[in-house]
Amino acid sequence: MTTLRLQHYAPNRVSINGKRHYIVPPNMPVPEGTVLPSLTTVLSSTAPVGKIMALINWRKRVGGKEANRRTRMAADRGTWLHGLIEDSFNGEDIEQMLALSPDYLPYWTAIEPFLETIDDCLLAESAIVYGFEGLGYTGTFDMLARMGDDLVLLDWKTSYKVKPEYQLADYRQQLGGYSQAIEQMYDLEIDRAICAIAVYDPEDPDSEPQLQVDEQDSTELLATGAIVRNRCRQYFDSHYPGNTPFTLTTDKG
Repeated sequence: MTTLRLQHYAPNRVSINGKRHYIVPPNMPVPEGTVLPSLTTVLSSTAPVGKIMALINWRKRVGGKEANRRTRMAADRGTWLHGLIEDSFNGEDIEQMLALSPDYLPYWTAIEPFLETIDDCLLAESAIVYGFEGLGYTGTFDMLARMGDDLVLLDWKTSYKVKPEYQLADYRQQLGGYSQAIEQMYDLEIDRAICAIAVYDPEDPDSEPQLQVDEQDSTELLATGAIVRNRCRQYFDSHYPGNTPFTLTTDKG
């Protein structure tokens, strides 16, 4: 099987009203310099009212200080795991990184056996741009890989608890959105997408590392991709002047 050689794109992020956006680089399906929302911004900004209220109620229940602590810990452990996985596939020695972060080691223990099933990492931590009907979104996906004969889009998550079915919707839509962007950018067909969630609760003495795997086939990715397009239209209707993207230019005079 011929190894794909795919161009890696570094993200060019910008914050607008506290929301993450990207500035589109050259040679993309959207004109250079266009400012587009990240997919995570689109999904969080168009979340159903019930989900928003659940988050508000959770913060009230545990208290603002505790909610901020847990959110910060989740971000830190997620950043750590993403970096470790990328370093491991780049052939770097990760033993020191593991030794320096014993509190996070169970998340690696949970996900390492799954990583061994990946035959070839084709592209990791690369920015994407998706354009449609004069609109679009951006983001940075975790990994595109070969697993057997399949081209598979992979996403890494961490969690204290196994996620119930209703909490997986945004994860699935994120992969559906990234999948259609990759297919548009690279003229590929993605066979599957997998969200691998390393689960461990450091504050529960009975907790054991485990892996939760949520998978979508190509048909399911088409369906979740369509949902993402609708939510993207909703985002532009609510948050963009004129409901269309704008462009940032650099004055070189």
